[in-house]
Amino acid sequence: MKFTKVLSLLLVICFAIGLLVTAIPSAASAAIGASDFLKTSGTVIKNNNGSGSVVNLHGTNLGGWLLEENWMSPLGGVDEWTVRQTLTNRFGVATTDNIIAGYQDTWIQASDLDNIKNMGLNFVRVPIYWENLMNRDGSMKSDAVSFRKLDWLVTQAQQRGIYVLLDLHGVPGNDDGWQSGGREGVNELWTNTTYQAWTVQIWERLATHYKGNPTIAGYDLLNEPVSNNSNLSISQMYDRLYKAVRAIDPDHMIYVEAFGYWNNIVSPSTYGWTNVVYEVHNYNWSNTDYNSQSASVNQWFTDIIWHQQNWNIPVFAGEFTLWDFNDLWEKYLSGLDALNVSWTNWTYKVTGGGNWGLYQNNSNAFPDINNDSASTISSKLTKFSTSNFQANTALQNIFKSYSNLAGTSSIKAVANSKYVTAENAGANPLIPNRTTVGGWEKFILVNNADGTVSFLSMANNKYVTADLNQGGRLIARSQGIAGWEKFKKVMNPDGTLAFQAMANNLFVCADLNVESGTLVANRSSVGGAWESFVITAAP
Repeated sequence: MKFTKVLSLLLVICFAIGLLVTAIPSAASAAIGASDFLKTSGTVIKNNNGSGSVVNLHGTNLGGWLLEENWMSPLGGVDEWTVRQTLTNRFGVATTDNIIAGYQDTWIQASDLDNIKNMGLNFVRVPIYWENLMNRDGSMKSDAVSFRKLDWLVTQAQQRGIYVLLDLHGVPGNDDGWQSGGREGVNELWTNTTYQAWTVQIWERLATHYKGNPTIAGYDLLNEPVSNNSNLSISQMYDRLYKAVRAIDPDHMIYVEAFGYWNNIVSPSTYGWTNVVYEVHNYNWSNTDYNSQSASVNQWFTDIIWHQQNWNIPVFAGEFTLWDFNDLWEKYLSGLDALNVSWTNWTYKVTGGGNWGLYQNNSNAFPDINNDSASTISSKLTKFSTSNFQANTALQNIFKSYSNLAGTSSIKAVANSKYVTAENAGANPLIPNRTTVGGWEKFILVNNADGTVSFLSMANNKYVTADLNQGGRLIARSQGIAGWEKFKKVMNPDGTLAFQAMANNLFVCADLNVESGTLVANRSSVGGAWESFVITAAP
């Protein structure tokens, strides 16, 4: 992520109405095993090598760890390349490596993985700088050096049920010219064949090392690529890396980024890519303009839906922020969930504020890499463990609401803006007639393996069924999930949701002229407000 992305990357936006949540997946608490291996299946991701249940990945970026960025890390320099060069010139390679290793041991620890798990998250994206694996002369570092922290992370994550996405955030020569790629003002990947070959070699090594590992959610080949070579497009470079990885690892998902605009990347059919996830980074830099931010969210959803439907791909929101607009964070996360789009915010922790991090605001002194002694630099860096940051509790609470915790949700009918209730402890059909949420108005949403959703009522711990013996009325009475308990979620043009009952393929309706809006699956199409609903995390 680059804090200083150019304004030309702003999306053209249009205003629409809000979008809200769908299923909250089951908690990812058990250790990851062989049956948890992820693959794509149409527009979703599934476990059991793509033949199991739908898995929505919810998480955060471990930014500033294996690639430091000067605006969010205690870098003490312009970019990671400059820091390494300055330290090496002053202290030599061995001392430089020790300083960086000490910093990496401090920035992310086992307790951080506990924090992530306790927020109900099941996913981390790991930005990696190429010099963690390769020397500047192109020779590979030893496995003991290259995989010291990555293997540690994968082991810790596996034990906690957290998937890991390997993101080569900074490649040899840089791929975008920003400090977030490791070297400010340099974008030489596209014109330097040596750097291209080195990048291929790094991915071949990563694929060889992690082939078959179910904790690895995939390979994010390039971060925010911006080609400056008319003879080498972003898609062409992706295809070269894709083929190199696939020659070694045919099974892990590969992530390609539709960075800036979707037309910067080709569809998977162009090169015959399979088991590929398309990644977006959603930023609108008008950070104080609420209407602009809200409209951007709607446009992002529109773009995602079109490409899901036309390219038949899963989409992953790999980076984003909605600044200080907490309701827009909810709108965005709930909308992503409605579309089965996995997500990781940028980022887990930052030294400053601005609602960028789940932990933020560390005021300890940064090292002066030009003047401090090696021991002083190392000592200062020890002050940046997460225990010295402030928990961003407001943002964390939002994440918990839309995470993989076994959370409850409420359903509001657009027809009358009232909450759906399972009255009489679930004995009566569902009806939208409550202005507040209590026990009867709470549901656990379940993602089924076939992509449908089911609703478990907290009124009686029974599943909602579209009872065809009662004209398709919805009632919480089933002990398990079969055909009548499954619903297909459909996004309406205004961002609300409609639910199509699998019992009869008809849409659920709250007809205010019949039985005060009792929910019945009896409409062949979505006509408007009566077939529209908003689902949010219950208080």
